[in-house]
Amino acid sequence: MSRPTLVLHGGFHKTATSHIQSLLARNAKMLERSGVQYLHHRDTRKQLTVPVQCNVYTSVGMDWDPKISDVELAEMTSVFFDEVLDTKAGRIILSDENMAGHCGHCVKRGVLYRWRRKLIETFSAQFPYPVSEVYLGVRNYADFFASAYVEYLRSVQERWFIDEPVFRRNVLENMPSWHNVLKSIVTLFPEARVTVWKYEDFRALDTEILGLLCGPDIDVSKLKEPKDKNKRPTASGRAVAELLKLIHERGAAHALDERVALQERYPRGKKYGGYDPWTAQERAHLTHVYERDIDDIRANPAIHLLEPGGS
Repeated sequence: MSRPTLVLHGGFHKTATSHIQSLLARNAKMLERSGVQYLHHRDTRKQLTVPVQCNVYTSVGMDWDPKISDVELAEMTSVFFDEVLDTKAGRIILSDENMAGHCGHCVKRGVLYRWRRKLIETFSAQFPYPVSEVYLGVRNYADFFASAYVEYLRSVQERWFIDEPVFRRNVLENMPSWHNVLKSIVTLFPEARVTVWKYEDFRALDTEILGLLCGPDIDVSKLKEPKDKNKRPTASGRAVAELLKLIHERGAAHALDERVALQERYPRGKKYGGYDPWTAQERAHLTHVYERDIDDIRANPAIHLLEPGGS
């Protein structure tokens, strides 16, 4: 029996990844009947991504628990992939936006995934044979880092808290580059076709993206929308402002206990807008850097940039 085609949707964060995962999970049975297996992202995260992260964090000298050695990691991921490949599916899709790291890695240093090279290298090394296709979304730096900060505030512990002025300075003092991240992906998945899209184009491309992910045997117009519409509310700019105000008045320990209540009190929507920490000049600068980076990605023959009206 020939090897199934391995397909990886690797994120990144805040690029409609959860929407794609929810659609694929909702339609997993239908896909399976057509020879396509979607491995639920929670299983991929638990059995592949998290063990890789624990191994890497230990290797770079972080005080991390649990510690997973190279031998232990190989054993764990071997069991995982044995189960994944024990199928008659001709196409297997895995998805996890945490492959390159977490939002906190971006916020703390103002860079795109501080440990990305080691994490992606170790992640890719676990696959039993080469991945054929990799799919990724990128986003304007101003919006990406703002959304990453909101996500970071959801779960940060007091000792790791980074205040907004420090976060903003870190981002502006660095030169983020999606192109550099993608060049690492190309290097570490050398036999894969790497396809990328701009989050800003996602609504115009969502059907095409899903079609590419699922493969030519799937009619994506028949995919059913996810049943669960009761997703956790996204924190608005007002919620973040109230949280930061509370931190400065009462301290991080007290304020962080109130973050869920604030998020629910001030959800993002018609009444409360999104979080935007940038001045007009800063946003223009970050947008210019992003557009210049997109030009570099478009010119790179090793990367397929998916664009509305494009090939």
